[in-house]
Amino acid sequence: MRSAIALAFLALACASPRPPTLPNDREWNLIGADYAWIETMRKAQPAPPPNASRKQIIEMALDNHRKLEPTYVPFMDKLREYHERTGDPRAAALLAREKIILGDEYLGVLSRFDKALELYRAALQLEPNSIDAQQRIEMAESRRYVPMSAFAAVKQGMKEDEVRGLIGLPREDWIKQVVQSGRVYSVWIYPRADGGAAAIYFDNGVVYHTNWNAAAPAAATK
Repeated sequence: MRSAIALAFLALACASPRPPTLPNDREWNLIGADYAWIETMRKAQPAPPPNASRKQIIEMALDNHRKLEPTYVPFMDKLREYHERTGDPRAAALLAREKIILGDEYLGVLSRFDKALELYRAALQLEPNSIDAQQRIEMAESRRYVPMSAFAAVKQGMKEDEVRGLIGLPREDWIKQVVQSGRVYSVWIYPRADGGAAAIYFDNGVVYHTNWNAAAPAAATK
């Protein structure tokens, strides 16, 4: 009996301690060191040249993600596990920051406003007092649909950069292009708040036609 009790105490003494369930500097400092390396790798990634096409910008962004992924994914798993276990507000802030960074890419590179909003709102859930997340949500909401007043400012003869400055770029799969007789014809399609779509038509990068009613709202097509 005594030997059994002794073995039980020995087993307890040898058992690995459970990970802490409260915020602690030891783990956080290690996470901070790992994140500093992530930031160093990010800054080392090549940036697109000023005259890069949108296709080139998207391809470079995807390639940069692929290079970072083997280090980034395990780090994010570690960060999420630490946050869920300890509730450390520093981890919540870092998770929110990463969601905002990714949201900015969906917004600025891909013009996927719904996905950007999803990420910004997730960041706000992690940090309810984040002014940064709140401002981005408002900005993404304002750019989600093309307003008639801004669309009306697009005139024949404008170049693509001018249009981009007025109403931004549509998402990459809403830009259609065809080459005929050495000329490049393209159309940029923008969603409207009523569910319809507007379109701008280019001939060799110059606007030659606009159509606010390029597609009727879904309810109107039934």
